[in-house]
Amino acid sequence: MKFRFRKTKASASLPASASPGKRFAPALLGGLVALAISASSATAGSLYNNWNYAIDSFSDGSGGAGFEERALAFRQIGQTGYFAISGDMPLTGVPYGALNGSVAPGDLYLNFSSHNLNTQAGFSDPKVFGIRFASANDSFGNTAGTPNTTLGLFKNLTVVDLASPQNSGYNTLQDYYNSGFGRAVGSMGDLNTTTDVINYLGNGDMYPNISGTTGINSKMSDITLLDQTALSALGLDFAHFGAGAVGSAPVIGFSFDLSGLPAGQFTAHFFEECINDGIALKAEVPEPGTISLLGLALAGVPLRRRR
Repeated sequence: MKFRFRKTKASASLPASASPGKRFAPALLGGLVALAISASSATAGSLYNNWNYAIDSFSDGSGGAGFEERALAFRQIGQTGYFAISGDMPLTGVPYGALNGSVAPGDLYLNFSSHNLNTQAGFSDPKVFGIRFASANDSFGNTAGTPNTTLGLFKNLTVVDLASPQNSGYNTLQDYYNSGFGRAVGSMGDLNTTTDVINYLGNGDMYPNISGTTGINSKMSDITLLDQTALSALGLDFAHFGAGAVGSAPVIGFSFDLSGLPAGQFTAHFFEECINDGIALKAEVPEPGTISLLGLALAGVPLRRRR
């Protein structure tokens, strides 16, 4: 965007040495900042230190120690996306008499489509993506006899319910609620109430695992796992919401290239493989122009008067 300013004669209210560009620059800068922040945080739930947080109930993890999820957070820097999870379940899962010897975190789904994910077929929409971040889970046919530890961001998904009996979990989400784990507030992070969850995901079978993909070039990006030190350096602070790690359970985090994702609002969610707990977060990938606009605003947008 170019701005052209005309020369004007000095007036009593404007010193001759002050250019119109300098006079209007602060107002323009403020407008650009407001526009950029408004556009990039339109769906934000809890914003802090440039991270978007979804805070879950701290008492809806069925199964005791190892099965409580507390928070999910997302941040974007340029074309790199970051997710972080605070909960009791480590990447390696909880040792259990399960399909491959443990119950692990399921995959993280990103839904940019206009529909809910209350059917298995809904996950195959080209605007629904999946991130496998835990190599110990049962996705892509991973078992002790046929290991598949591939991690990354994927499209063209097929998904599967391996909660029961494979992971000693619940047959349906309604069974989980019938066991007394529905919550009036923070039922599933940004899906705040049980009604919100059922409207979005239904109350039947849940699909924590990617079973495979269709078509070619379905893997869109690798992921890089990040430790607490790296995440803290990026401004992550679950403790600000009282949702920090408890005991020895580490915060799970990873980065990935999101340049192949569409811009716009999305809902991210994951379950543990047993569907004993899960979290959803509503966020947004801004248009590239918005990112550039925010960069200009933060840079101060120097304006010059044409001579």
